[in-house]
Amino acid sequence: MFPLNGYAPVVADPTRKQPRQARSAATVDAIFDAAEQLFHRDGVASVTTVDIAEAASISIGRLYYWFPDKDAIIAGVMQRAERLVSEFLQTNVVDDPGRASPDLVGWIINSLADFVRAHPGALAVLQRHQAPGDDVSPDRQLFRMFEALAAGIVSERVPDIPTTERDLVAGTCVRLALAMLQDYARQPDGDDRTIVDELHYVLSAYLYARYPDANDPVWEDASYPIQPARRPLSRDGTSAIVTPPLAPPRGIGG
Repeated sequence: MFPLNGYAPVVADPTRKQPRQARSAATVDAIFDAAEQLFHRDGVASVTTVDIAEAASISIGRLYYWFPDKDAIIAGVMQRAERLVSEFLQTNVVDDPGRASPDLVGWIINSLADFVRAHPGALAVLQRHQAPGDDVSPDRQLFRMFEALAAGIVSERVPDIPTTERDLVAGTCVRLALAMLQDYARQPDGDDRTIVDELHYVLSAYLYARYPDANDPVWEDASYPIQPARRPLSRDGTSAIVTPPLAPPRGIGG
C-alpha cells in the first residue's frame, strides 16, 4: 500500500482528454502503471511527473498532453484501482463447490496476492474503504463488497449460519487478509511467498477450528481448548450451535 501523504485530489475526470484509440489507452495505462509502482516504492510526495514519464518510457510533453499535474495522475491511479478491485473481487472471490475449503482459500489468497503485487494501489483503495464510517457511503462500498462476497462463501460452506456469525467470520477473514497482504506488498522480492503461505495457513486453520468436519476428535473431547462454533449438519439439514457468542438462540437440533 502506498501512503497518499496528504494528497486528496478531487478530480472528476483526471485526464485532459478521453483516450479513444487502443494506443492512447495503452499510454494512459502505462502512466498509471509507472506512477502506481513509484508511489508504492518511493511514496507519493517524493515522486515527480518527470519520474513518472521516465518510468513509463514517454516524454514529459506526452505525459502533460494527458494530465495537467501530478494530482490528476494520483486521482487517475486511485480511480483505476477502484475499478480493478471491483472487477477482481467479482471475478475471483467466488465459491467453487468442487474445491475443499483450504484449497479455495489458497486459490483466492494467491490470486489476491498476485493482484496487489501488480497493482499496489488496490491495497490503498481497500484500506481507505475499510476506514470506519457509514456502511452505505461510497467510501465503504468496495470493502463491503469484499466482506459480502466472503460472507456468501461462508454461507455456502456453513448452511444455516446466523447472519451475525457469518458477518463476523467473513469480516475477520477479510481484515486478516488485507493486513498480511500489506506486509507482502511491502517486500522488495515478490517471489518470497512466505507471508502469503502463512496467510493461507492462518485462514484455513481459523475456519477449520470454527467448523471442523464430523470426524474431528474435538467432538469427543469437551476439554479441547478451542471449541468449534457449530456442529456439522444433522439429518434435517440444520447445524447445532456449540459456542455462539454472537448467535441468537435458535432451538435447532444437533
